[in-house]
Amino acid sequence: MRNLLSTLTLGLFICFQTIIAQSKPEKYYGINFEEISKQEFEKSVKKEKVFNYNQYNIEDHITKILYKRKTSGKLNNEELSLLKKELSKIGPLENEITILIFYPGKDECNNRSNSLSIDFFRKEYKNKLDRITKYNHFWIYKTDEDLKYYHPEKINWEKDNDRVIEKLFFKMHYPCFSSAVVDRYGNYRLNLAEFSTDQIVEDVKIIKKNIAKKSLQ
Repeated sequence: MRNLLSTLTLGLFICFQTIIAQSKPEKYYGINFEEISKQEFEKSVKKEKVFNYNQYNIEDHITKILYKRKTSGKLNNEELSLLKKELSKIGPLENEITILIFYPGKDECNNRSNSLSIDFFRKEYKNKLDRITKYNHFWIYKTDEDLKYYHPEKINWEKDNDRVIEKLFFKMHYPCFSSAVVDRYGNYRLNLAEFSTDQIVEDVKIIKKNIAKKSLQ
């Protein structure tokens, strides 16, 4: 009888918390963290191949922030110098293209004990890249909780000690892993949250093509 009462109490508590969460007002923000209307937000979310969002349960409201799954841009000279300085602490920057894989820490996507299904831990990923160009490759993490499941015995994971990589490219916690492909001029392409190795390969091809164009100018 006592176990039944405990179960019922727990069920009522969870139900009560759910009702409270559902009754909270919601605030919506765009990809540049500007506040937008619910209509604008929902219109973007429908384009699920382009947009996703993070949701945060704040004390008095629920915040929903849009982000683009794929984005690109260019670092300014100061940012590029900062990136090169930070990465040079880890290894040499011998090539024109740099690839970053970023682990943000444990979340619902990373809460697993088997990472074998993730393609960029496989040899085929490196082989695809090697056929395109020479590159610098870095594996960066924010926090190491559950990082033990992502082959630290094979991969040289490096901590983003001063949050330089995070601040330059990953403005909030995007679930799973994220990636950045950057050229020596500071041009970059990002995959935020879940992505495939084919997307990184495509980014490298595009970045390489743009470098070739720039060298002809």
